[in-house]
Amino acid sequence: MRTPTIARRIRKLAANATMSVALAGLSACGMLRATVGAYETGPNGISRPQQRLREALVHADFTTALGWREDDALLRALNVGVSSYYASQFTRSAAVLDSAALLADDRITVSISKNALSMVTNDMARAYQPRRTERLFISYYGMLAFSRLEQWEDAAVEARRLTALLEQYAADRTDAERATHATMHYLAGVVFERAGEREDAQVAYRNATALLPAAWDSSVAGRAKGDGEVLVVIERGFVAHRATESINVFFHDSDGDSVHGPRHRDHEYVRDEDHDDDDNGYWLSIALPSVRRSHRSAGEPTMFVDGASAVGSRLSTLIDDAVTADEQRERASFLTRATARAAAKYVVTKAVKDKKGEVAGSIANIGASLLERADIRSWHLLPQEVTLLRVRVPAGQHSLQVAIGAVSARVDVGPVSVRAGLTTIAAVRLWNEPAPPLIAIK
Repeated sequence: MRTPTIARRIRKLAANATMSVALAGLSACGMLRATVGAYETGPNGISRPQQRLREALVHADFTTALGWREDDALLRALNVGVSSYYASQFTRSAAVLDSAALLADDRITVSISKNALSMVTNDMARAYQPRRTERLFISYYGMLAFSRLEQWEDAAVEARRLTALLEQYAADRTDAERATHATMHYLAGVVFERAGEREDAQVAYRNATALLPAAWDSSVAGRAKGDGEVLVVIERGFVAHRATESINVFFHDSDGDSVHGPRHRDHEYVRDEDHDDDDNGYWLSIALPSVRRSHRSAGEPTMFVDGASAVGSRLSTLIDDAVTADEQRERASFLTRATARAAAKYVVTKAVKDKKGEVAGSIANIGASLLERADIRSWHLLPQEVTLLRVRVPAGQHSLQVAIGAVSARVDVGPVSVRAGLTTIAAVRLWNEPAPPLIAIK
């Protein structure tokens, strides 16, 4: 079908985008580095740079993790913030994540120049925007970092940020997000309780129960005199990562404006017998991000207090479910931008061919296709699963350990000092292999 009006609009859009490319040299350099890096893939399509950063944290190589280079300032702050947390640099972690939250808010305003640049390159020219689940974890880590420092007023501020975001997301919350949001509400409730803000704590607990009804006993009623409580935050594995999926589109050039496609998927190039005149057209790729989950460890975590198995309240969430909901929510906009970008690249490629000849046009066609990469940037250091275990214990010094399923090996959470009438928060991250012990929060 001929669409001359649309084609003229696309030409105008492409011309504007080309001008933006010339005006955005620094952004283009960062985008090109990210594009080249995206071609290096590891297991299940994860980018090699992402895999190397994960491995640094797994092996407690915090020097590498804290010095990790990211072209995007916000993504760099997120990775430094979480790496600082696991390196027990809690003051630095809280400060960096606070700056990241402010920067994320600022980025709600869309950059027109970077959007234009992305029209002739790829979505990695756009400023990185944390997705909903990632935004929650900025406050989650900030809250835990202040808790580690026993700065409970500051931890409560982060808890308010967290619950405000959860309230904002409630309008279009999906079933896949309910467990994650319930867990966040409950953890915020524990922090409010520890900070002495009982009313806010009870509201958070009610919100958690409304989202995920469970046998949680969040009151102090029933405690023996001199008892306290321990809440262990157990993080496991790595969250689902983003990988690239591609669709090849053929733009037919016989009348100058016709477009056919999509006709091929997953980078497959098979010449269509019905189109022997492919030489008169252009093949361009549309790249979209897709979420790929890592292997999930079997078994539920069990807590041991002073060597004995402890029975208490439990709340678990698979963060992969919430991340997948984020991807599905963005899918339509990804596809719209990618399709418009393919059309703009077609106009630019055709203009080069018309002015410089067949060879130049072919080179431009190949270059445009090579630049097409999906935006697979994400805060991929988040855990795959978070479990909250809460038990009542006598006041005093206790040794905590965690085991998964029937595995006999236990991971030390560390000694904790429990105070009567208060909740002590401890945390541990179980990576792909046993994690080093973390200091408990008193």
